[in-house]
Amino acid sequence: MESLSMDRVYDYMFHLITEYSKLQDFKPFPPSSAQEVCPESLLCFADEKQRQFLEKSTAFPSQAPPCTLQHANSNLIKSWIEQKKKNIKDVEDMERVKAERRAY
Repeated sequence: MESLSMDRVYDYMFHLITEYSKLQDFKPFPPSSAQEVCPESLLCFADEKQRQFLEKSTAFPSQAPPCTLQHANSNLIKSWIEQKKKNIKDVEDMERVKAERRAY
């Protein structure tokens, strides 16, 4: 997890949204009153400080593929499941003992 950067997380989120959008039936169309806006038109109305901020905040999707998950460690998963079963059994035993004490 330490090697996972936010850039990779954002790239993966972008990848998921892009793939999900391919499954949608909705076809957007611009309304008749829509006007096309280009990045340069935004910069026309910005003062120098806003222009610098807008230019620095421009983001593009990464060319690298989204992050990949490590292969599952079956021993770790098995031990986790066993620990979970043991914990559930311990809680059930405690509940049973508590119920028996109330009965007396």
